[in-house]
Amino acid sequence: MHFSRIILVALLLVGCDEQSQCNDETQNKNIVIENTHTQASSQEKDNTAPHNTEITRQTYILNKGDTLTHLLRSAGFSFSEVYALTDAIKPLYDFKKIQSHTQFDVIETPNSKTIRFATSFAQVINAKLVEESWEITQNAITTQTEKISRSFAINHSLYQAASDAEVPNNVINSAILAMSHFVDFQREIRQGDQITLNFNSETVTQDAHLFSTFSNPQQLVAISFINQGKHYKLYHYQDTFYFKDGKLAQSFLMKTPLNGARLSSNFGKRKHPVLGYTRQHKGIDFSAPIGTPIMAAGKGKILKASYSRSFGNRVLIDHGNGYRTLYAHLKGFAKGIKHGARVSQGQTIGFLGNTGLSSARHLHYEVHKNGKVINPLKMKQPSNIQLTGDDLHAFKVHINDIDKRYAVLVPDPTTDNQVLSALQE
Repeated sequence: MHFSRIILVALLLVGCDEQSQCNDETQNKNIVIENTHTQASSQEKDNTAPHNTEITRQTYILNKGDTLTHLLRSAGFSFSEVYALTDAIKPLYDFKKIQSHTQFDVIETPNSKTIRFATSFAQVINAKLVEESWEITQNAITTQTEKISRSFAINHSLYQAASDAEVPNNVINSAILAMSHFVDFQREIRQGDQITLNFNSETVTQDAHLFSTFSNPQQLVAISFINQGKHYKLYHYQDTFYFKDGKLAQSFLMKTPLNGARLSSNFGKRKHPVLGYTRQHKGIDFSAPIGTPIMAAGKGKILKASYSRSFGNRVLIDHGNGYRTLYAHLKGFAKGIKHGARVSQGQTIGFLGNTGLSSARHLHYEVHKNGKVINPLKMKQPSNIQLTGDDLHAFKVHINDIDKRYAVLVPDPTTDNQVLSALQE
């Protein structure tokens, strides 16, 4: 009975048919990255084993469309061993979550075989097979933090300029989100504006190939931005950004709820592009590629996330204090966006599209205050939150430390905008 159960599970996982040959001679179609032979250390040797015990290590990739069972069978494990592994590993990991292109190290000695793979950044599982029994352990990999500084001029798009300067996408998005409270990226960016982004990036110190499907954690720590002659300096502190004087840089609502867009239609009277007659345009329109993420302008509660004949796919958010925002003509909604859901400022709520009464791809964005529409571009929402006393002193100590640590990384303008990085001390 037990043998029949093993064969049934194995057939389901591998997907064999009458033409398939599911036997121990299954050909390995996975990429073998590494095949090393080393001598076992004294700690790894069994007392009864010969002194020159050989250890082999091979790395296998789970290709798209392949099964984990097929991969492990090609690595020399039997159906019963694979089935026992899936059962033994359940308390620590669910193999249903495994991603395509995950890499597995298989380490073999005369007395054991070990499977080693990553479950998240800097976390690995070791599954050791000894005498037909699996021993499962989870370990953390040592990481190191790298300080990185990127300085560049903005000639057209901030996003494009940052990408050209090899700034990671999540750092770019963090910078845009932090500055979008006081800078309109569609109207107020000028050619030649200068920006410096200082950020940290974590990397693993060993087995880097096992983490190829995971992004390195990065944190934007400081921004220096010269916009139309004005110099802004922002610092990340206690999960948000402050200006150098300790004033909160975040406002109630962001000026623009998407990145890299062009303002295509302003607030006020205009000729409707579909209906053909002049009427009040109650919001502003942004043109950008289909699928561009749309962000919640502020935290709040979803009142509507549905389709209407005029607005197409639209989201309506209540932010409290009489404020509501509307996002229309979306291609679709982000996961979890529905009536009653709570959202945070900057959270993706949908994707730019061309649904409803729309003649071209764009986002229609409205802001309502106490039931009346207002021009989003003319909202004045200066923050009134200011650090004082001991909090301000701690903040000053924090930013002085950041300035000192990154001062050596800021490029000399006479050296062709050189980009430097260094390991965290």
